[in-house]
Amino acid sequence: MRSPAQTRKTTEGERDLLAAVFEAADVLFVILDDQGRILRVNHGFEVATGHHGGDLRGRDFLDTLPIPEARETFKDGIRRLRAGVAAFAFENHWRKSGGERLLVNGSLKAVRGSDGGLQSVIVAASDVTQQRATEGELRAAALRDDLTGLYNRRGFALLAERRLMESRRSGAPQALVFADIDDFKAVNDAHGHDAGDRALVLAARALTATFREADIVARIGGDEFAIVADLGGGDYAVDALSARLEQQIARLLADSGLGFDLALTLGVSCSRAPQAISLEELLRQADKFMYERKPGPARAATARAVWRAAQPGGRGGVQDTDESDTAA
Repeated sequence: MRSPAQTRKTTEGERDLLAAVFEAADVLFVILDDQGRILRVNHGFEVATGHHGGDLRGRDFLDTLPIPEARETFKDGIRRLRAGVAAFAFENHWRKSGGERLLVNGSLKAVRGSDGGLQSVIVAASDVTQQRATEGELRAAALRDDLTGLYNRRGFALLAERRLMESRRSGAPQALVFADIDDFKAVNDAHGHDAGDRALVLAARALTATFREADIVARIGGDEFAIVADLGGGDYAVDALSARLEQQIARLLADSGLGFDLALTLGVSCSRAPQAISLEELLRQADKFMYERKPGPARAATARAVWRAAQPGGRGGVQDTDESDTAA
């Protein structure tokens, strides 16, 4: 049987071990009293936040660390602990000593007295700032084309569908532009795939410069590009677009050292509320008109047909061009 001195020594040893673990842990620990005042923080917390434990002792946790938008979350968590819940999970921002934000993920855990009442709160959290930033970058990368930096087919479908849904609510007409590089296979065959890649990058840069920053520009496969643009603030007639694009290509080609000419052909389809035209149908129409615009007599008629549909009184889709329209 242990003597009181041995028991005391064992208890002190266990307490010292727990204290050492508390200080050495990578987890950010904050101990609060039953009123939410800070009693103690560990070394990991000090390193991550820049705050010193001695400066924080006795201060209200809610007024010190969480950003204003996160305070209600913590208030709710402490209320739940007082009501008997064992733990409360959270993910939100804390303020570092210099005012920067730190994104933390963790939990509030209740420590109860013999009567079951809340005695103190252990805040255990991990700094997930870089992790979430990396996850965001990976999600963004999954929506981007590696070669050109434009949105890929997946990114285009996601953002274009969202834009079309918004336009149906707002009534703002949208243009879908389909483009491809003329004779791209011949470029690859004659100059090699590296030159083809350079042509794709140049085409992407030219399209980005032709359209506005708010427009959705994507490479959806091979030498094919698609753009969704708000018709409310720009001229998206096919000939006007083509002229602007040719200017951008000429400017970029002059400094590229590409060694061959580059041309793109465009086709445009339009969506105007309240008619709900699907993204697939808009792509099909724009693709069809693009091929009709390949060098041939249908070019001017196609341009008028596409653009007329977006004018006031248009029925919201791509209107067919009859002989009188063509003659005009």
